[in-house]
Amino acid sequence: MWKKEIHKFLEINQIAFEVNQTLSVFEILYLPDFQLYLHLIDLNEFSSNSISITYFQDLSEKVNIQNQRIIHLWEDVWADKKDLVQSRILAMIGKFSRLNARHCFIERIDKPTADKFLNENHLQASVKAKFKYGLFLKTQYVKKFLDKQSVENELIAVATFSGGRTLKEGERKDFRSYELIRFASLKGFVVVGGMDKLLKAFIAEHSPDDIMSYADRDWSDGRSYLKLGFLKIGLLNPQCFVVDENTNQRLLTHEVNVEIVNAGSIKYVKILKI
Repeated sequence: MWKKEIHKFLEINQIAFEVNQTLSVFEILYLPDFQLYLHLIDLNEFSSNSISITYFQDLSEKVNIQNQRIIHLWEDVWADKKDLVQSRILAMIGKFSRLNARHCFIERIDKPTADKFLNENHLQASVKAKFKYGLFLKTQYVKKFLDKQSVENELIAVATFSGGRTLKEGERKDFRSYELIRFASLKGFVVVGGMDKLLKAFIAEHSPDDIMSYADRDWSDGRSYLKLGFLKIGLLNPQCFVVDENTNQRLLTHEVNVEIVNAGSIKYVKILKI
């Protein structure tokens, strides 16, 4: 049923797709106009197949090496955050509304504000972070670009960061490193220059030696990090989860026999001091 919903979503948005039956044991929809694969992973099908822990990571590698992209779309993610999934897919193929960072200003925001925005606009929701920054669309542009009557500035993007830690070993021993934990823009919009502006604000305030971050390979090949001057420095192993059948929420586990496993992550670093 949920796969038919995705077919219908693509058809309504006039997105051409083909069913690929060779790449995976699960259903794959190929969007030829965008060189994008949607890998539809049914929970029951996954539990009834013998899948290696690196199955999705290996498939990502195979697709990315051909300069194509793949989304590993799990049934629980579609059920839990259907509107965000649809918005993310549309954004990846260029179907979005555009906002510009030059019409915005940056302020530090509190935890409730960051949590609310990220829970509504990030597929992985909010997690603990020390520093939280908001990108606000200036009042005079709110009606023009968001079609809203407002006398207030509008929060349109959020970035959160860890506290700093001094590296204890390796080539960058004694350097001060921070982590970009979350970034999200308002659902249905792409903020041109938004992430760059938030990064520069954080750098100006904290003077980090470097900033690291991770791209979720279920959804990303990391190309956006490269555009921001990050360097790819490694791959992280897939993570294992158990899905709560009542809430569709994922719980991390270290058990070998688990319900689902993701495609791992790509680690990036933006070096600011050599």
